[in-house]
Amino acid sequence: MNTRVLIVLALIIAGIAGWFFQQQGEITPPVSMEATDVDYEATDIKAVQTNEQGETEYELTAESLTHNPVTNLDEMSGITMNWEPSAEQRYRIEAGSAAISQQTGELSLSGGFTLISEGNPNKEVEPIKVTGSTLKGNTKSGQVYSEAPVKIEQGANRFEAATMTANLETGDYEFGQVAVAFTPAQRQDKALF
Repeated sequence: MNTRVLIVLALIIAGIAGWFFQQQGEITPPVSMEATDVDYEATDIKAVQTNEQGETEYELTAESLTHNPVTNLDEMSGITMNWEPSAEQRYRIEAGSAAISQQTGELSLSGGFTLISEGNPNKEVEPIKVTGSTLKGNTKSGQVYSEAPVKIEQGANRFEAATMTANLETGDYEFGQVAVAFTPAQRQDKALF
């Protein structure tokens, strides 16, 4: 082949390459790899926590889990916890996100929570359902509390409270600033006798 033809082809290819380079725009900087504050992370968690005697404290499922070494907390999202603090009491807790310390038992639920007592099958007590935005407590002591408003349902009874503390081992609840909506039956003008 003629060298002039090769030079023309090289110039055409260089022109096309220059045009593509101009169309590309800004070059993105390379991704920097830095150490994170996460020790480990996992998804689709199914866990069982036991006490020193090997008895099950609670069973837990979560969508994701990350361990933060700075705070030493297990941070989870989409959790469901089946908690049996005593032989007489059993609870189901669901929350948007949670942080739990395995050493101290400190528990903090946020993103909305639902606490449902499953009770004792030997007793005929309606289960209690508590819903709210945040719940804190300790899995080792069985104590939980909420300083945010909660809604409570037990059978046909419903009310709201500004605060709540509960001992889940005994099933004792305390509610602060309770608000109840009372709708009396329709009045009927009838003679009593």
